[in-house]
Amino acid sequence: MAKAAGRKGSAMIIEKLMKQADFTDVEKSIAAYLMKNGFDVKNMSIQSLARATFSSPSTITRFCRKLGLDGYKKFQILFYSEYEAFANQGVVDANYPFSGNDSFEQIARKLAKLNNETIRKTVSGFDYNQLHRIVQRMSRADMINVFSVGTSATVALEFQQKMLRFGKIVNLTMSSCFLPGYALTATEHTINLAISQSGENRDVVESLKLLKKNKRYSVGITATPDSSVAKMCQEVILVDIQEQGSYEEKIDTFAVYSAFHFILDCMFSFLYQLDYESNEKETKEKAYFIKESKEQ
Repeated sequence: MAKAAGRKGSAMIIEKLMKQADFTDVEKSIAAYLMKNGFDVKNMSIQSLARATFSSPSTITRFCRKLGLDGYKKFQILFYSEYEAFANQGVVDANYPFSGNDSFEQIARKLAKLNNETIRKTVSGFDYNQLHRIVQRMSRADMINVFSVGTSATVALEFQQKMLRFGKIVNLTMSSCFLPGYALTATEHTINLAISQSGENRDVVESLKLLKKNKRYSVGITATPDSSVAKMCQEVILVDIQEQGSYEEKIDTFAVYSAFHFILDCMFSFLYQLDYESNEKETKEKAYFIKESKEQ
């Protein structure tokens, strides 16, 4: 019976720590520390926890018993298990994924959760028939133009590098003044990727107008379904991310960056897979030639 009662109490550790009912000031301080640094408890001795909370081992032991457990060791195991589940609940705010009170481990776990959730939502929104159309055209393209600025352009840099490994030329610039030039040189065989969170960047939109005027094929990647980019592109890959565009309303760009990066990684991988053996051979040959040239 005592064992069952202990387990019943342990299932409510987090709830008791949050409510702090009948807690002394010292116990409230211990509870606050545990809720902020819960992941650290797994590797903390009772002496370490006592020092961190400016209490004593005997105080910690009494506190554990007050929570319905018969000692610190049992508390340590059950609390960590419950805290881990508690930390994984809820939705991470894409604009403010962490607070000033979070520990390094809490921040890391929240960012990991945000990244995983972003990729999950991105995959669930994929239209694979659409992706087949885009990638098939990409495989026949004479070149790929990327129309983006700021963070979006930074994401595309890695895509450009990967595509070069098997001979695909990707035009990408950090200077938006060159974007109209890319639009004017695009042929009917060119893939034009417009990447913009808001879908309203002036330079990107102006370039799309030129592409549309010349009846060129364009693919939009955006988080805004009713934006100019979404309306002007023949194909649109939408990113379902609730992240503000202005840096006045967020810490930085986390979710959108992850989503765009993942989509471009998928495009590269889909294209590579279309002719896997040939692309594998070509990338190995290029790597060999680069190595040889460095050794000469």
